[in-house]
Amino acid sequence: MKETRLTIFHKIVLCILLLLVPIVLLYGYSNYVSESVVRQEIANSLVSRLTYLQNRLNTQIVHMSKSAIQLSGDPSLTSVNSLESFKSFFDIIEFKSELQGRISVQSNTLEWPADISIYFPPTRQVITPGPELEYDDDYLRSRVSNRWKARPKPEGKGQGYDFYYYAINPFSASSIPLQASNIVEIRFSDASLVRMLDEYKEAGTSDPFLYDGTGGMIANSTVDMPLALKVKAALAGRPGTAQNSFHTEIDGHTYLVNSINTPVLGWTLVDYVPMEQVLLPIKKSNTMFYVSTALLLIMSVVAAFLLYRNVQIPIKHLLRNLQRIKRGDFSARITLRAGSEFQFVFQRFNEMSEQMKDLIENVYRAQLTARDAQLKQMQSQINPHFLYNCLYFIVNMVRLGNNEAAERMAVNLGDYFKYTTRLEKQDATLREELELIHSYLEIQNLRMSRIRYEIDIPADMLELALPRLLLQPLVENAVIHGLEPKLGGGVIVISGSRTEQQARIVVEDSGIGMTGEWLKEWERSLSEPVVDSNSGYGVWNVNQRLQLKFGSGSGISCEHAESGGLRVILNWNIPGDKEE
Repeated sequence: MKETRLTIFHKIVLCILLLLVPIVLLYGYSNYVSESVVRQEIANSLVSRLTYLQNRLNTQIVHMSKSAIQLSGDPSLTSVNSLESFKSFFDIIEFKSELQGRISVQSNTLEWPADISIYFPPTRQVITPGPELEYDDDYLRSRVSNRWKARPKPEGKGQGYDFYYYAINPFSASSIPLQASNIVEIRFSDASLVRMLDEYKEAGTSDPFLYDGTGGMIANSTVDMPLALKVKAALAGRPGTAQNSFHTEIDGHTYLVNSINTPVLGWTLVDYVPMEQVLLPIKKSNTMFYVSTALLLIMSVVAAFLLYRNVQIPIKHLLRNLQRIKRGDFSARITLRAGSEFQFVFQRFNEMSEQMKDLIENVYRAQLTARDAQLKQMQSQINPHFLYNCLYFIVNMVRLGNNEAAERMAVNLGDYFKYTTRLEKQDATLREELELIHSYLEIQNLRMSRIRYEIDIPADMLELALPRLLLQPLVENAVIHGLEPKLGGGVIVISGSRTEQQARIVVEDSGIGMTGEWLKEWERSLSEPVVDSNSGYGVWNVNQRLQLKFGSGSGISCEHAESGGLRVILNWNIPGDKEE
């Protein structure tokens, strides 16, 4: 097997990669850790700010609730069962005026603007500092509750919500408000909540809003309403917990959403931030690092290429022509390039070749060419990557406890290499070749689980003799270049037919195929010598062996398959009436 030798260029590039790969991996890991820490810190910061906002909201709501309860329990109210108990009408007016003043003082102690009204069910009276209200029993029956309730604003007073709380004295009359001595109603507008959300938003990059869990929503004054509605929809699908934190995808962007329930008010505080915007500086830093690394790699490769071009290539030319001399090709010459450091050496080499020009080496060169072809054939038979992948598959299946898959892989791999490494016979029957193909495709199917195959060969062809390893390169080419790059895999169909004088086998795949231009170039290359063993050598070798074995009219042709893949057709002459 031909020894693979690394050039100076390859060695330098390999060294550069060995230096850069650990750096890139270390940076990638460090960046992953940093990004994870930043994400966690952002989540913690958002939760802390939202908790502070919740506490502030609860403080205001509790303060207003206590103010209403304190006013409801005022002795001057509890001692009056009926306004008719006053001695004169002026006493009533004085009491109402004093009570309105006390309500005004109580309202002034609140941070948020609030309206306070006192209802006296026994006397069907309402006292409020604002415009006089008409007492209504139905109003009290439908509204009075010992919890804060949000109600849409009355018509003509704009959109939004007003929040109501009722302090009932005595508390035992909560279920029957008309039996209460007095009921203190305190009401505030959602404008106070909007101002609080605006102040919260000014201190960060978030977009907070309040959500009641049934569709109601109070947002800051500069909210991105379409986006907030989508966040609300995402939150509606989450389990109802006191505190929630999750990431969600909206319009292709990732958002961190946090929510905290406010039990006093019964609404949920929601805040969200776009993670792309927060992580943008880190991503820019990553981009700069990777671009710098790529530029460094390109500059290093260019420097290595210049060294390779000015030193390695001249030496390579010299060695190649020395090999030609060794094979007997004394017409070998090296083209001189002005200013080359190797000019003197090349001149002496050309003079030596000129002096040895009359030697005959055709037979010797043919022998070397045949030997080289044999070595390349042996090399193409064993693909170390193929073997490594199969062995890794067996190891992984054993670790996963899938002994059946490991056993199948081992059996097929053994059959495959048993056949390919047996060199005592140059020919084989078509049956043996198909058994090899079956083992190879089973191996590939175990590895990728997306390759299907069908083999339809007439029984009268199975004993035909043909050179060994004739079909395997074609099937391997269909798998690697046709089906493996295709998402979802595909099908390989191997069919055959024969006449009295000629046999035919078709290998068709439903892979990615190739363009018409590439197909023509490939068919043209089949009739030419192949120098680079990586450029279709396996298919070229099959074509040459068919022609050498069975003569004119034998060989390979290629065409597009109806499934979009490639159809490779093998034709060969059947010698006489003999079937081996």
